[in-house]
Amino acid sequence: MLGAIAGGVTLLWLVWNLSLDALWQPTDRVTVRRLLFLAEVRPGERVVDLGCGDGRIVVAAAREFGARATGVEIDPFRVLWGWIWILLAGLGARARIVCGNMYTYDVSDADVVVLFLSATANFRLQERLRGQLKSGARIVSYYHPMWGWRPDAVGEAKDGYPVYVYRMGEGVGQDAR
Repeated sequence: MLGAIAGGVTLLWLVWNLSLDALWQPTDRVTVRRLLFLAEVRPGERVVDLGCGDGRIVVAAAREFGARATGVEIDPFRVLWGWIWILLAGLGARARIVCGNMYTYDVSDADVVVLFLSATANFRLQERLRGQLKSGARIVSYYHPMWGWRPDAVGEAKDGYPVYVYRMGEGVGQDAR
């Protein structure tokens, strides 16, 4: 009986995750560092990882780059895992994960926003990011570009996939013409 319940819960969790705009894919540590390096994260800056999964980018931003990092994740199991990771790493003063919706989370005080999402999710976030982020804020997107925007820089991750960096301001974070 317990096995059937666990199987049912697992099936529901999988179906629910497949309905989201971004499937969880763990990012390797080298790529995490590369994303944060390309975004030029500096100590004390505010980093927000939308759809943070288990929080590995949040932990690296706080531990290795000295940032104040927040992850936003809708899956409560991953949020719990991220909380445990942050607690065990002793980063509670500089890192946190909130259970929330990346489409409604306020990023207006972010210096860097990290995205490893689907092309659809990036597209859906563009207007919100453009409207909320201050001039000079950076968006770093792994794998998928921001539709129609000119990147400030394009790097490469360990696996050879592109990393796009956008800096908000005049002529940047705007549609390519």
